[in-house]
Amino acid sequence: MPTSSIHTLTPPPDRDDVRARCTVNTSTEILFLLSAIQKRNLLVNLDIPGSRQIVVTSIIAVNKSDNTLILDSARGDALNHELMSGKGAEFITQLDGVSITFSTGPVSLCEYEKMPALRMPIPQSLIRLQRREHFRVPLPITRPIKCIVPSTSEDYPEPITAHIMDIGCGGVAIAESGGRLDTKPGKILPACRLLLPDANVVITSLEVRNSAQIRLLNGAFQTRLGCKFIDLPNDMAAMLQRFVMNIERVRRDSL
Repeated sequence: MPTSSIHTLTPPPDRDDVRARCTVNTSTEILFLLSAIQKRNLLVNLDIPGSRQIVVTSIIAVNKSDNTLILDSARGDALNHELMSGKGAEFITQLDGVSITFSTGPVSLCEYEKMPALRMPIPQSLIRLQRREHFRVPLPITRPIKCIVPSTSEDYPEPITAHIMDIGCGGVAIAESGGRLDTKPGKILPACRLLLPDANVVITSLEVRNSAQIRLLNGAFQTRLGCKFIDLPNDMAAMLQRFVMNIERVRRDSL
């Protein structure tokens, strides 16, 4: 619904500008980051474009001599077939709370230490996004995605149903018209459930960072909160990251 705001909200940073500032192009730094991911045995998601298949793997070797990455093979012939389709994939992981992503290009099967593995070229660039630099993607109001906030009131014990206005890997903006959301900055909203499409549910605590009262054109008021994720579990962070990147990919493809 169109709104008339009684507060001026600071516009988010331009996504393309954020990506430009966070792109790593030097081979030395790229090799350093990939080697750190390998040494810590961090989980890596390979998100295949146009597919609902997600490959969870890890880097097992960084070969500087032939400029290739070796990853553990996918579990199952169907996943390997998807990877070999020539579409490439989106490489997604986190290192010390920093998101590391790049497009993989061709992926091929190989053998490493007598075990099946995946081979791909070392990227010429990658994106390293600090949590504070994560951009937000707006969500369509025609198909609202809900955020369920547990009630802290004895008078109204039912959970609060809010709608997600925008979302990123570092936080979320939610809106609710019943006046039940706590707007105090620094307030922790525990065990909130973000009901993402396809039955994916992200459970996390939210810290209120800012709030605004929005007046709708019908005269009603809506409370909007800008929130930061607190102690977001790694598996939930990976799920959320895939969701955000998929929205961003659809947005880019529509331009």
